[in-house]
Amino acid sequence: MLETSRLELDQYIEQRLATFVAANAKENKGATVFVGDSITEFFPLKKYLGREQQLINRGIAGTDTVWLQEHLAEQVLALEPSKIFLMIGVNDIGRGYANQEIVKRISEIVATIRQAHYFSQIYLLSVLPVNENPSYQDKVKVRNNQTIQALNKDLAVLGGVEFINLYPVLLDDQGQLAQAYTSDGLHLSMTAYEKLAEQLTLYL
Repeated sequence: MLETSRLELDQYIEQRLATFVAANAKENKGATVFVGDSITEFFPLKKYLGREQQLINRGIAGTDTVWLQEHLAEQVLALEPSKIFLMIGVNDIGRGYANQEIVKRISEIVATIRQAHYFSQIYLLSVLPVNENPSYQDKVKVRNNQTIQALNKDLAVLGGVEFINLYPVLLDDQGQLAQAYTSDGLHLSMTAYEKLAEQLTLYL
């Protein structure tokens, strides 16, 4: 069953990438692009950040920095964006990659974007908290807030980007992802996205 689920996810990822490739030629250059994993894919950008904005969502559920590094050209660079909002890394933690590896790949992704589009503004969004309640364990798995905070500390000092720390915005009094902001301890509710949008509007 797990193998089938993984196969289905891989097929979904490939199909979504193919959709992006087909759409690239039709998209206007100079848009604002959001790129990342499921947290980005499920973000209703136009609803919460304004329909008048030229916003393109290039999130793909289930992806990590390894995938993004390999497919950055199709997902982002072909669009020649004016602004890029990048949130990636929580799936890397889930797959057991060390923070040092994750930071290295994100740094390389940033460098590739900068080399291709020197004047694009790159905003690196912090990895968001999870809720470590045992009831969410099936979804959260090995991810934990101590590791996420350590990763964010390293990401905050990367060069070539403006780091936006969204981590504290969604916390409850116990330092967990608040239950009002999640259904499974990892993914976000619409209330959470609305909360994040309040912060991100300042950068659009």
